[in-house]
Amino acid sequence: MILSRRRVLTALAAAGGAGALTGTGTAAMFRDAERFEASITAGTVDLVVEYELLSGPGADAPDGSGTVDGPRVRLPIESLGADGDAGSMLLTFALPQRGDAVNNPAALWLATDCPVPASTALGEAIRLTLSYADCDSGTPIERIARGSLREVADGLRDGYRVDGDPTTTEADCLTDEVCLLAEYELAGYVGSETVDVPLWFSAIQCRNTTPENPFAGRDTAPCPPADPCPCCRTLGKLEFEDDTQPGLGDSYVEPGTYAFTEGDTDYGLEIYDTADKDGERETLGVAFRLVNLADSAAAVPGLCTVAVKGGPGFEQYDRDDDTLVDTADLPGSDDDGLVYAPDGKGISHVTVCICTTESAADCPGCTDPSLTNGGGGGRGGTIGGSGGPDETSGDTDETNGGGGGRGGKPETDPVGGDR
Repeated sequence: MILSRRRVLTALAAAGGAGALTGTGTAAMFRDAERFEASITAGTVDLVVEYELLSGPGADAPDGSGTVDGPRVRLPIESLGADGDAGSMLLTFALPQRGDAVNNPAALWLATDCPVPASTALGEAIRLTLSYADCDSGTPIERIARGSLREVADGLRDGYRVDGDPTTTEADCLTDEVCLLAEYELAGYVGSETVDVPLWFSAIQCRNTTPENPFAGRDTAPCPPADPCPCCRTLGKLEFEDDTQPGLGDSYVEPGTYAFTEGDTDYGLEIYDTADKDGERETLGVAFRLVNLADSAAAVPGLCTVAVKGGPGFEQYDRDDDTLVDTADLPGSDDDGLVYAPDGKGISHVTVCICTTESAADCPGCTDPSLTNGGGGGRGGTIGGSGGPDETSGDTDETNGGGGGRGGKPETDPVGGDR
């Protein structure tokens, strides 16, 4: 299976007083939108919202700019993926002058809701920055919020007063126009989810009244975070064998970049440090980072488990709660980021498992048929990685023979022999 982000569909969403900002996925709006809007209509004024995709997918499309008209109009952010994983959009809010009528100055608020669906890995992988911007150039002036899509949505749920003139020190009512810039980037994600975040705007007249936050009192329970690693699956294996790749030998490797010898060969390991047995051509430990060989500029998925095979056993290194691509961040690696085969043995191969967004039912698990326990011919196969149907917390009666493996749970007879 070639892991890529070409199937990724992403979306931001703006609904309510302004309109809907979404991608090619299904837009998720408030089901009771009409009732919700009716509760904040007192004292509202006319508000024109224009959008322009400045960069990223959809920026050159015919509908890459336009005017929002109505609570459910979509703004055309196209799918983020390998061919375009970042973009930006300028939103302009203005008070129209209709004929001889003078539109009242208005206090402008925005509010978000939790991503829909909740707890998606995509909602954590999209990085969003919302800023005030110069309406002519789109240049950011002052940041409003930055973080994952979930974090930004969480922070603005109880309403945010938009300054009608961000160049002054006080929060002003809107008299002409104000612009916001949304910059978004997809990083470190492999999967095919969709996500929407409703973003609501309300403009309330300032004259002869003290504007109050129309979103105050909403339910603002924290948006639930996603499991950062719902599925831990095997990506590939690098065998340390002669005549496979330059720099590799039997139980030996030189620092360099190597494609996996088994599994997804679009990926590989950049080995930047090694520990060799004194006076011998035998590698005992390696420090490496995961790399995308097919596209060096593309993000790579996070590591969940690394198994280092040597002799009859293997040493297992499991991720903690952070997303990482380097052994230096794996619990159990040494101060130089090196991971080792057990008992001072030379490394025969390294198996790498990664985090993906597949469901537990669809997750093939983190497996390597050649990994067996220390009995040399006992059961072997499943590595005890996090996520997926084979997730375990570690059984002391069934760990590998490396003496330091965490959570190993051999379950099947090996189809490959020990080396």
